[in-house]
Amino acid sequence: MSNLVSFIIGVLSISLMVTIHETGHFLFARLSGISVEVYAIGWGKALKKWRSGGTEYRINLFPLGGYCRLKGSEDLQQSLHSGGNEFSNIAPGSLFAISPLKRIPTYIAGPLFNLAFAVILFIPFLMMDYQSYAEPNRIVVSSDHPAVFNQDVDYRNAAHQGGMKSGDVILSIDGEPVSDFVEIRNLLSKKEVNSPTRFTIDRDGRIMEFDIVPEYDVEQNRPLFGVTSFIVPTIGTIEELSPESSTSMAVGDTIISVQGKPVAQTVAVMDELSDNPQVLKLTLRNSDGIEKTVSYIPQKDNTGKNSYGFSFSVPIRTNDGLPFRKAISQAFSTTFSSIRETIQLIPSLFKDSSLQNSLAGPLRISYVIGEMRNSGIRVMLHLLAMVSISLGITNLLPIPGLDGGAILLSLVEFIRGKRVSPKWYVRFQAVGMSFLLFIMILVLLSDLRFFLIGP
Repeated sequence: MSNLVSFIIGVLSISLMVTIHETGHFLFARLSGISVEVYAIGWGKALKKWRSGGTEYRINLFPLGGYCRLKGSEDLQQSLHSGGNEFSNIAPGSLFAISPLKRIPTYIAGPLFNLAFAVILFIPFLMMDYQSYAEPNRIVVSSDHPAVFNQDVDYRNAAHQGGMKSGDVILSIDGEPVSDFVEIRNLLSKKEVNSPTRFTIDRDGRIMEFDIVPEYDVEQNRPLFGVTSFIVPTIGTIEELSPESSTSMAVGDTIISVQGKPVAQTVAVMDELSDNPQVLKLTLRNSDGIEKTVSYIPQKDNTGKNSYGFSFSVPIRTNDGLPFRKAISQAFSTTFSSIRETIQLIPSLFKDSSLQNSLAGPLRISYVIGEMRNSGIRVMLHLLAMVSISLGITNLLPIPGLDGGAILLSLVEFIRGKRVSPKWYVRFQAVGMSFLLFIMILVLLSDLRFFLIGP
């Protein structure tokens, strides 16, 4: 029942975004002098329909999407019957009765309305208080723990080669102060691969500086410095039925040694556990400073690897939301940066994995949106904004059948100084519809694979 509710919520959310998209086309078509024959919410049989101002409005059976049918299809059919080389007897209010440049605002309005809707969603998103990880600005050099990061024992990453050590506290990066690892991660992700980045660090009270030239992470297409956060290994959760439930281990205890080897941070613990010991021996220190030793035989998971039955706690902090005025300006900034990131991700759809596995269709997106309701309103607002941005950007791609393809065709007509022939117009649209049908089949197969097999 819960999955059905999630799916229904997701379907209604997608339908809202498509309705907003089509409303953009509808309003700008009217402003451009183009008659709108049908404005429909949903697909399939009309449950209710009425006429007003020359437009037939419909609420259809299936609430997934909708459409806005502009006047011009009859003109196209008549011209094709007349030979198809020229448009003839174009009716007033037809899409083909106005200049190509006047059509472009109508085509672009749908995607722009989706982007504007994202801005609106980001405003309450930014105004809400939220919790985030408060990982310290103390770092671990990943090559110190090759087993954890699947690295060669002799491998030395950029941070190691540059002189940094596990336990260093990063104070600033290229002169910009940092106070936690989230800030460190965000700054480092924007650095150039072949350019040195200056780190100012505190090592046991001594202030030092290092210039680090990052490596290039091919898979993630980003600079790689080889540092992660230094988190004290404090027990955050213990499984109810795990072996340690009968021991003296408790939430809040700090692991100070594994198999007799001292550990100071979580990565070191994972390094010691990478050998899958048959009997695990931990030395713990509770909040009162009392040390104790816990030994038990770990359970096995489905792959035969050890399951230790506990997880680490991660520092959390509460962040205040932005005031209304600042949230508005930040919403525009967040939308623009999200647009840029979405555009940058498009080429990656065709790299390193099949297109089918990279795409998600309306069924899967609807389900994911619905599932996010359990994560809170703020998370759902962000997801809806990102889906709305994706819908807007995708429709602007210069592919026949999409708004971007129509914009491209209008520009071609403007440059040529005359309309394309009806035959050429139909062929152009047919190519686009064939491509979109192919994509829809891949998306449907991807969605079915997701629901039947899993991610």
